Amino acid sequence: MNILVFVKATIDRNAPLDPDEIFPGDRDDKADIMTNNYDKHAIEAALRIVEEKGEGKVTAVCLGSDMADKVVKEAIAMGCHGAIRIENSETEITNFFSVAKILAAAAKKIGEYDLLLFGMQSYDFGTATMAPMVSEFLNLPVACWVEKVLVEGNKLRVEKVIEGGTRSMELQLPAVLSIASTGDYEEPRYTSVRRIMTASKTEVPVWEIDELNVGNYEPNVKFDDIEKPPARAEKCAIFSDGDPAEMVSELVSTLKDKGLNLGAFK
Repeated sequence: MNILVFVKATIDRNAPLDPDEIFPGDRDDKADIMTNNYDKHAIEAALRIVEEKGEGKVTAVCLGSDMADKVVKEAIAMGCHGAIRIENSETEITNFFSVAKILAAAAKKIGEYDLLLFGMQSYDFGTATMAPMVSEFLNLPVACWVEKVLVEGNKLRVEKVIEGGTRSMELQLPAVLSIASTGDYEEPRYTSVRRIMTASKTEVPVWEIDELNVGNYEPNVKFDDIEKPPARAEKCAIFSDGDPAEMVSELVSTLKDKGLNLGAFK
């Protein structure tokens, strides 16, 4: 059982916000970079499947700049048997279509795989489209938001989240899955100090995009600009002292002045 887990380097939510630095490689401080937390559930699922089968290999794959070395080495520290980073320092590709096409080409180059796993979405753009797009490029069956995986020979039985419950599906291997942050893989394993130290010394192969025979990966949608929303000009009206009835009356009057529909309070 050979499993590829695709991990993404994202900007830490606690890092200073800078609309001009949406690409993690633009950051100067590696402390600003983190593994997309949803991808850790995919790593957990991959490791659990291999452990239950008693054999197999899990390889983490990341499209990122040298800042993403931190991410692939964390995947190794969690238990992945190997990792590959696809160099993205100069190209700075973030468009979903382009990323999906490159990751699909990387999977083709690797060749031997039974499962391709993704987190259910990313922390930054959060489109939840990477697994379906890669499956389309590779012409493979796909199931998204998967909570449980059972391998039965060359078939896969999964339980996936749907509105109001779960749904069971059967897929033929090889297949693509996005793993939910709930269910069997809700709690990714911790890494030990020994594994972290071992991973830090591990040499991770770096592939160039030109080596992958991707073809044209120009994005079909382009961002013109990303900027902070304008600050709100209006200030809050605070009613803290006085007779409650008078404060309610003053509040209603203030809301009417704003042109809000107050329904029965008109």
